[in-house]
Amino acid sequence: MEALNTQTSVPLYSQLAEQLRQDIYTGRFTQGEKIPSEFELSSLYNVSRSTVRKAISVLVSENLLETTHGKGTFVSSPKINQNSSGFLSFTENVRSMEKTLITRTIHMTHVVPSEHQKHFFRLDEKEKLLVVERLRYIDHIPICVETSWFTSRYDSLQEKNLNGSLYEILRNDYDIRPLTGSKTIELCYASPDEAALLDIPRGSALMLIEDLVYDNHENPLHISKQVLRGDKFRYALK
Repeated sequence: MEALNTQTSVPLYSQLAEQLRQDIYTGRFTQGEKIPSEFELSSLYNVSRSTVRKAISVLVSENLLETTHGKGTFVSSPKINQNSSGFLSFTENVRSMEKTLITRTIHMTHVVPSEHQKHFFRLDEKEKLLVVERLRYIDHIPICVETSWFTSRYDSLQEKNLNGSLYEILRNDYDIRPLTGSKTIELCYASPDEAALLDIPRGSALMLIEDLVYDNHENPLHISKQVLRGDKFRYALK
């Protein structure tokens, strides 16, 4: 615990909010954990309870903390498992907001699948997956690092221009459409690589979305992981 600086122009509530923010980012307080009470924080940092309440309200507005009446304040751990019969792609989502989307392909390679991926794609032991990593900008601001995994059936994606909608390529070139699957949304924190790509501080709170998608023939189509800046983007489900 670092003492707050009473000799600076930075308000005490802002200093306390930053201290608690760093405690969350560094894992001192983990997702779902109850943080010290207003009284305890007031005593620890030698500040008034109104200062503590103001600091907590800042972090609640950032979705880092959530308060439950009669129980206390907890580190946010929003995790939503949403079965969706109609996937709204990132491209379609941005278009619905009437904003400009730019996509930059960062990396494509083949990888050894995890056990989870083997199970989803029903792979043989020696099969590898094509992984595509892309950085997506909205109105020229980096918003999302997107990683997608495909089976060797889609190896020819390496020859395509993927700086657009993957779903449009799948529809137009492969006559394949996403049909159903599952979507998981949770809180995560920026790794050094993600922070560099998204131009944010390391450890910043992000939204992590994982899709397991089946095509219109009920075959496994892809797994995707999107890491998004929650301060700049709201994800829509339909």
